[in-house]
Amino acid sequence: AAKSILDGPRPKRTVRLVWFGAEEPGGLGGEAYAKAHGKEKHVLAAEADFGGDKVYAFRASFAQPKSTLRDELTARLNLIGVEPKSGDAHGGTDIGPMVQKGVPVIDLDNDGTRYFDIHHTADDTLDKIDPAQLAQAIEAWSIMLRTVVDSSDPLAQLPPRQDQE
Repeated sequence: AAKSILDGPRPKRTVRLVWFGAEEPGGLGGEAYAKAHGKEKHVLAAEADFGGDKVYAFRASFAQPKSTLRDELTARLNLIGVEPKSGDAHGGTDIGPMVQKGVPVIDLDNDGTRYFDIHHTADDTLDKIDPAQLAQAIEAWSIMLRTVVDSSDPLAQLPPRQDQE
């Protein structure tokens, strides 16, 4: 998905892809990132950490409950079968410290039906992932990223939150 941004037209916003370490237990990687970069402007955080199966839904926590960005995301993601969900997006362990600071967040929800069958085992390898489901997940992330990076929505910061993992 990040490569689709690199291979496409130059985005209006900078995209920072972070590969976290020391996530479990305790989210040390996310804490270290927030300590090092928490004072920098972040317009959005999103975390991909639930396998490579199909994305079926998304949630977004923006300062403005009604926004053209949310509408645009809904329209574009609906084209590939991704529906909006109500309620706050929460991110996850890695981006939780940034979301606590008030960074807007989007969750793309993967189908987790098969996730724990081999999760964190020696069999947890890419060849176990259904290529069609992975392609749809990558497309969902690509659509979301391209929509956000090219949006004119300022994505105002949210109030600090304490409900993160």
